[in-house]
Amino acid sequence: MKTEMKKESIIDPDLYSEIQDKKRSEQIKRQILSFTIGSLRIKFVFRHKFEKYRTMFDDPSFREYELGIWFKKNLCVGTKKKGKDAFSKDNLCPEYMIGISLLVAKLWLTVSWNVLEL
Repeated sequence: MKTEMKKESIIDPDLYSEIQDKKRSEQIKRQILSFTIGSLRIKFVFRHKFEKYRTMFDDPSFREYELGIWFKKNLCVGTKKKGKDAFSKDNLCPEYMIGISLLVAKLWLTVSWNVLEL
């Protein structure tokens, strides 16, 4: 009588999820180039559709094919005030984004001044 051993996975699902999250964050860090000069922050981001560790919570914009140049201006919480006053109208600072959308890749440049970043 022959007996066979079954291969069973003994990997903890929570640990596997942490490993995947770590690999994903390392990949994203390689796609973002940022530097700070005083209060000025400049970021350059390159994302593509064929990223290895994408999740369902990622930006769904790669489901649509886009081609073009775009510009966006956001108002962000500034660093001048703290506490409840941080969200007042006179503490909002602009953040400018300019980007290029290709069919399967996107790249953009973000410039902000005195913006609170977590």
